[in-house]
Parts: sequence; structure tokens; C-alpha cells
Amino acid sequence: MKNKIIILMMALMIVGLLAGSAAASDWEAVGGISITNVTLDKWNSTIDDLNNLVASNFQGSISTSNIEKMDNIDKVPMLYLGAKKKVSDKWTANIQYEHIFGAVETNFDSAVGKGSAEIDVALNGLALLADYELSERWTTGGGVAFYKGTKDKNFEGQAFAASGLVDEKVDLDAVSYRWGIGYKRQFADSWDFNAGIDYLYLEMDDEDEGDVYSNGFSYKAGLT
Repeated sequence: MKNKIIILMMALMIVGLLAGSAAASDWEAVGGISITNVTLDKWNSTIDDLNNLVASNFQGSISTSNIEKMDNIDKVPMLYLGAKKKVSDKWTANIQYEHIFGAVETNFDSAVGKGSAEIDVALNGLALLADYELSERWTTGGGVAFYKGTKDKNFEGQAFAASGLVDEKVDLDAVSYRWGIGYKRQFADSWDFNAGIDYLYLEMDDEDEGDVYSNGFSYKAGLT
């Protein structure tokens, strides 16, 4: 936990310094949100097992009803904030803090009372990116990002307790690689609208379930 806090503080400090330099014209602040399609098969298999456990009346030992199934994770949001600088006529360097987050849950009634379960994931990281200018409005580029985070499993109710399922918090380490195209258009003095599509590949070390892999397209929109 201490290492994660230190890395997060360093990332925020670097991004803050770069974004704070935007007024000096060399640097431009950039921020926005993206939605990324993911293929977290290992995690979704765990979610399916949990749904099957509840739907099977806890393997016939505790009857259940009014079940709200836990959704598979097929997309995740990400917030980003950073700064970019033109390093040549065609190339721009970008460093940014990224926060990936999301939660899924299930709720149900049972013979021993209400029950619920939630899986909550949060990753904080630093991305090092570069863009090549294709035209006045279009770019192509990509880069790498490093993340630290946690996955929280929370179980409520006697049904889960009787099945031996307890709250658990595990550490996550991840790295992602991306490449795509971007579009920008000025809509006011000193303000640009940015959008883009990246193909993003992610490798994650989950202390609970081992290596987890994902790939998919990421759709982003933001301001500079």
C-alpha cells in the first residue's frame, strides 16, 4: 500500500508540474475521459461462477429469489489528466495521469436474509505517449502506461458467510500498450476539442487470480 501511495503521489506531482507549465506556451494541459472495451475472461469466469452459485440456491443449501445477476465486465471508463509538448515539427510528447475504475454487483433475497456481493476495481497510473501529426487535424500515435491498483471483493449476508466467502482486497500491477488515431478541432480561443480511437492491450498481475490479459478499442474525448 505504501508503494502505491508513493507512485500515485509522484504521478500527480509530475502531471501537476507539467500542467502548471501550460501557461508558458511550451506545455499544454490535456484532460478527458475514455471508454475501453475489455476482454477480462478470467475475471468474467469468476463472476459467472458467483452467479451460478447464487442461482443454484448455493448448491441446494440455501434457497434464493429476486436475483439481480452480476454483469460481466466488458468495458471500463478511464479519466486522464496531463500535459503535452511539441518536440518537433511533427511529433508531440504527452505525459498523463490515468485513473481506471469500475464495479459490478449482485443482489438477492434468500432463506437466511438478503445478500449482496460487489467487485470493485481501481487502477492509477502514468502514461508516456507520443503523437505524429498527419495533418492539421489528424494524428497517429501511442505509447505505454504503468498502473498500480486494487481489486476489492465485498460479500454481505449470511448466505455468503455460510459458503465461506469473505471480503478480500488484492493488489494489482498492470502495463498497457496502445496505438491509434486522434482528431482535434479548435472551438474557442486557446481551447481544442480532442477525440480518438486507440487499440489498447493490457497485461495485469492479479495476486488473487494470476496473470490477466485484455485487449480492445478505446474511445476517448477531451480538451486541450
